Order: sequence, then structure tokens, then C-alpha cells
Amino acid sequence: MFAKLKQMFSSEPPVTDGDNNAQAEIITEELIQLEATLAENPADNDTQKRLMVKYNQAIKIYSSDKMYRVQVDNIFIKIDELRNTIRKNI
Repeated sequence: MFAKLKQMFSSEPPVTDGDNNAQAEIITEELIQLEATLAENPADNDTQKRLMVKYNQAIKIYSSDKMYRVQVDNIFIKIDELRNTIRKNI
């Protein structure tokens, strides 16, 4: 019910399934690149921060796309692993 009201009063154009799918593919590529960079240097704080931001964006995008929705749980697991890595480096 509230989703329709938010959509009516939102200044953003409505997002279609094709847009969600394209966004999901783009963020997947970005995640792969950032994860590879972090694997090379786990102590890189900048990569850790950027990866955490991208994970949060991915949750929003993946949850709104039926094809990618199954990957949301994996993203939460990766967030926990990243937090553990950050704690080890502190």
C-alpha cells in the first residue's frame, strides 16, 4: 500500500525490470573487480570501504530483481566476511 504512495510522490522515474536487470549486471561486474582487488591486498582500506558500499547497493538492486534475488543471502555472508577482515586489520 505504502509502496504505491511512495512511487506516486517520488521524483525518480519508475524502474522497470529491464533497468533492474541491467543495474544488477553492472553491480555484479563491479563486485567481481573489487573482490579481486581485495583478494590481492586484503589490508587495502579504500577497497574495503568501496566494497561495503557496493554490497549495500547490491542488496537493494538484487532484491528488486527476481533473477538476482536468490543472491541476496550470499551478499549478506560476504558482508560478514568483509567485516571480519576489517576487524582483523584493525
